[in-house]
Amino acid sequence: MKRWRRRYYDLFSHIYDRIIALHSRDKSSFLRYFLLEKTGVKDSAFLLDLCTGTGAVALAATRLISDKGLIVGVDFSEGMLRKAYKKGLSLKHPRLFWVLANVGELPFISQSFDIVTCSHAMYELDSATREATLKEIKRVLKPGGVFGMMEHCEPQNPLVRALYYLRLASMGSYENRAFAKDEKPFLEKYFSKVEKLLSPTGNSKLLLAYV
Repeated sequence: MKRWRRRYYDLFSHIYDRIIALHSRDKSSFLRYFLLEKTGVKDSAFLLDLCTGTGAVALAATRLISDKGLIVGVDFSEGMLRKAYKKGLSLKHPRLFWVLANVGELPFISQSFDIVTCSHAMYELDSATREATLKEIKRVLKPGGVFGMMEHCEPQNPLVRALYYLRLASMGSYENRAFAKDEKPFLEKYFSKVEKLLSPTGNSKLLLAYV
């Protein structure tokens, strides 16, 4: 199953950016900076972007984090990471790295990051992997660190909404549908404080979880 999913995302990487743009309508990348700004990112921050896909959030972070900090994008799809790597070459950020790994088993020491982000991806994980990932996020965050998670709101466009529910149905898990509807209770099991905000575009919601 995991091999099939990895192959699926390798292929999906070729149209991933267009699909995200269609849903979020975020042509100026405003949402990426909105997510980063709300996490309180600083010039010297150590940031980990999970399910980085083609690297949208990690690449945006290069404008906010200097070589005093660190930016790491993690994904289990080689296809996605290849796209991210190619997009990042022109930026020439000396502390931008891409790591092929399972987000439920992160290859980093405990308390090594100030910020962990995940954009429009957590609801796609199966329930067991998501629970493992939330535990890992808490483990790798430094004391006082923050996890910023952005997810889709229910789409208003009938076609996009149908595709959205088709994706949820394909996951075959009631918990995944419940998570997509209200993520806050799932995060509150692991983090001391969870805030929920609506993005200015109205198409995405942002959850900030604090260690």
